[in-house]
Amino acid sequence: MASKQHIVFNTHLIKGEALPDFFTDIDYYGREVSLRNSYTADPKLVYSMSLVPSYFKLQTTDAKIEHQIIPQENWGYAIHLNSESTIDSYLENQFKYKYRSIIRRFVNRLEASFNINYALYYGEISEEKYHFLMDALERMIQNRFAERNEKHKDIAQWLSYKKTSFAKINNKQASLFVIYNENEPIEISLNYHFDKILFSAMSSYDIDYSKFGLGHIEIYKQVEWCANNKYLLFEMGVGGMDYKRRWSNAIYRFQHHIMFSKSHAATRFLGMLEAKKIQLKEYLKAKKLNEILPELRRKFHREKDTVSPIDLGTIDNRNHTTVHKKSIEINIHDVAFKYLKRYTYDFLYTALEKSSEVKIYQLSLNEFLIQGNKKQQRLRLTKP
Repeated sequence: MASKQHIVFNTHLIKGEALPDFFTDIDYYGREVSLRNSYTADPKLVYSMSLVPSYFKLQTTDAKIEHQIIPQENWGYAIHLNSESTIDSYLENQFKYKYRSIIRRFVNRLEASFNINYALYYGEISEEKYHFLMDALERMIQNRFAERNEKHKDIAQWLSYKKTSFAKINNKQASLFVIYNENEPIEISLNYHFDKILFSAMSSYDIDYSKFGLGHIEIYKQVEWCANNKYLLFEMGVGGMDYKRRWSNAIYRFQHHIMFSKSHAATRFLGMLEAKKIQLKEYLKAKKLNEILPELRRKFHREKDTVSPIDLGTIDNRNHTTVHKKSIEINIHDVAFKYLKRYTYDFLYTALEKSSEVKIYQLSLNEFLIQGNKKQQRLRLTKP
């Protein structure tokens, strides 16, 4: 009896999972890579393979195999580099002067405000460090998406990521890119490596540092690593978020590949049926019918969300304020005052101050003074 196997190609490939042996190699951007991790295809199975980037050329030479390719209504985003690329040359070619200045400003102000260092764990990481960083990444994802009242699409697979990625990092199949402030990770990206492609699988950052554009800095530093190591692609995958569109010079369409034996009648019938089903699905997606239910859900959640955040009241900018002797100097790293971190870090970004030279005073119950070396801000916060 014929049956079907569904494969998410992008996920299988980047995680190093085996693929059916319909093809022995993959071509992309003029580079041919042998697929050594494969298994013998079952002639009684229909293989339905989604999310195949169109820049991958997959061809089977077996005349007994039917191979249908259906364009998907999904677009992918990547940064294509050549052998001469540097991070500076890529910025020059991809962005106008104003946006290049914004990206470099993010990097410069982060490094000016904090004691920043960058690390890429690739080929070697201790189990203790691995679990510390993965736990930190999970917290960052949860906090960021809770703030947006959304659910991360891959968080349900978190245990699988956490279980398998340690060995892959030590085998050079994966890596963790980390931005540290002192010893504190403030941005983490879990990546997978395939040949000369770096796939950004999952990343997030500490939302207290939102003003500094850590997402852009992460891409900037990883593209720099790719260029230095002669990688061809920094792959950001499916989903057309604005930052992906801005950074990408290789925007491509995904494909759905269906493969089955021509000689097995039941398999051939199921394969043709699967092709028709996928074509109908992509037609409905093209008409945006698949977006109706998710939009209704988002609208429902927005209407239910009645919780107001802490409001930022009047900010008083002055050259100098004498702090009253009864005022209390506080530490924003204490649990009781951690909600002041974002306001303090926003001040550091705007005022071009260093975190080590800033003091925070509590002037009254809900009034605070952030005092830098050159500038200061007075905050009056009200809770709902």
